[in-house]
Amino acid sequence: MNGSQNYRSRRGYAMLIVMIVIMTTTALAAVHQRHLNTALRVEQARTASEDYANGPLSVLAIAIDRLNTGDAPAPVAFSYSHTVAGTTTLYRVSYTRAGTNWTVAAEPDPTASALPLLPASF
Repeated sequence: MNGSQNYRSRRGYAMLIVMIVIMTTTALAAVHQRHLNTALRVEQARTASEDYANGPLSVLAIAIDRLNTGDAPAPVAFSYSHTVAGTTTLYRVSYTRAGTNWTVAAEPDPTASALPLLPASF
C-alpha cells in the first residue's frame, strides 16, 4: 500500500510540468514573433527604398545626364519608359531653364505616351 500512496501523491506533478512547458514555449514563441515582425518591417522598408532608387531616382539621373550632351529645348517635356523588377513605368521628364540653371523633373505619368520620347542626346 505504501507504493500506491506515493503514486497518488505524485500524479498531480505531471500536469504541472506539462503546464510549465506549454507556458514556456508560448512565451518564447511570443518573443520570437516580435523579433520576426521587426525584421520583416526593416526588410520591407529596405525594399521600398531600393525600388525608389531604381525607379524615379534612376530616371532623374538619366534625364540629368542628357544635359551633359547639350542643352535641351526648354521648357519641354518628354516621355521615358523605365523597367524595374519586371514592371515598366512611363515617366514625364520635364526640363526648365532659368538663366544658366536647369530644373529637371521626372515623375510617373501614365498619360505621357503622347509626349515625344526622351532623346539619347540633345
